[in-house]
Amino acid sequence: MNEKNILNKYQILLFSFFVFIPILFLFQNDYIISVIILSSVLFFFLLFLKIEIGLYLMAIFLPFIEPFFSFKSLELPIVDLISLFILLAFFVREFYLFLYNGKSLRSIKMPFGIYFFSFFFICLLSSFFSHDIISSLWYSFRWILFFYLAFVVLPYNLIDSFKKLKKVIVLISILGFLGAVMGLVSLLVQDWSDSFFRVTTLQVFGNWIFGSNYNLLAEFLIASSFVILSLKFWIKSLRGKRLVNVLCAFLLLMVFLSFGRTAWITMFLQLSIYSIIYFSFIYEKKINRRVFILPFIALIFIALPFIVKMVSLQEANISSTQNRMLLTTISIDALKDKPMLGYGSGNFVHLVSDNIRFVAKYGDPLDSHGFIQKVLAENGLLGFISFSLFLFMIFRYLYRGLVLHKEFYQLLLPLTVAAFGSYFYQIFNTSYYKGRVWLFISLALVAVYLVENYKKNKLNERK
Repeated sequence: MNEKNILNKYQILLFSFFVFIPILFLFQNDYIISVIILSSVLFFFLLFLKIEIGLYLMAIFLPFIEPFFSFKSLELPIVDLISLFILLAFFVREFYLFLYNGKSLRSIKMPFGIYFFSFFFICLLSSFFSHDIISSLWYSFRWILFFYLAFVVLPYNLIDSFKKLKKVIVLISILGFLGAVMGLVSLLVQDWSDSFFRVTTLQVFGNWIFGSNYNLLAEFLIASSFVILSLKFWIKSLRGKRLVNVLCAFLLLMVFLSFGRTAWITMFLQLSIYSIIYFSFIYEKKINRRVFILPFIALIFIALPFIVKMVSLQEANISSTQNRMLLTTISIDALKDKPMLGYGSGNFVHLVSDNIRFVAKYGDPLDSHGFIQKVLAENGLLGFISFSLFLFMIFRYLYRGLVLHKEFYQLLLPLTVAAFGSYFYQIFNTSYYKGRVWLFISLALVAVYLVENYKKNKLNERK
């Protein structure tokens, strides 16, 4: 029986009506709560019927840091709140189809699930040995399990065609372009004589949509710049492809002008990996190295004043480097104390707050600026090995998919480089368990999976 017939709109609307009526009476004296609940119920059933809408909303709100939903001590960015609704709708929908259509729950794909849940099991184990078991368990479910289910499993199951993948990529590209425009505008409104003159974020209607730190904007642009390049897979005209190249260059220019150390290192690695893979496996003509020498020398001369500025910025910002070094020292000390399972998920901030030297010099404690220090301190060597294996298997799959299906390089190469850059950035940043990083990885996984299915279907047709 067809899924569309099973998901009968009239049955669902009738069901939602009977669910909402008692709730309405329950909160009849508080209209705000009634409206919120009504909106939530209607949104849930909209996703139940058209779950791909949630996928596109996830892409639109991916880079948003503010505004966020706040309830007591719980704070959820918009993208996490939307993803929570999508996740609930997805599993309820799958269970509904299982009951009325006999659809197997095994059809839910869990990419590299055995590796992820090995890491998650160690996170739970380390939580039971932490000083605050409940808080550590909550962190494991709220951040670690949630990022996998919401930003890896959901996209991997919902994006089942190149058409849907294209829509998500277009939406992220638009957000990336808007972020780059914001960066350009930020340059125009700054004092150019200021030594800290750089691309940064701006407030929009009183909210720091891309965050209040230039690093957060650069983090999103570093991945979305290469995601834009993947649009060339669908664009046939030479003019259209050139436009995509220009947009990518514009985003990378804004990353460059952010004068962020992590941004520069990541961008250099991304461009190097893209070039090496392209000229080693895809470009089949003999390369004339002389063609690259003059442009490279010219680029060095053009970039030289900016490199000088970067050096001066780092000299003026030496406290930031010392801050990171001290956080690394705290992580190493924690690893020495509890080498196998660490102090428990989410406890790095507590370790920092207990460090008198850090608090005296920098004030409020910070989370780890780098996933390596984070996992080693919180989950020990076992956690680090299992998480590293999870990442290794993902990027191994992406690399092998790219090499085996190099005729699809216009799609696979930029998405793989975007995924790599997005997570490499987390060696020095704090978004290791967030959707703004993992959705890019998921898109690359989906692209390889769709290409594999496409080629299988073509092979079956020939038989």
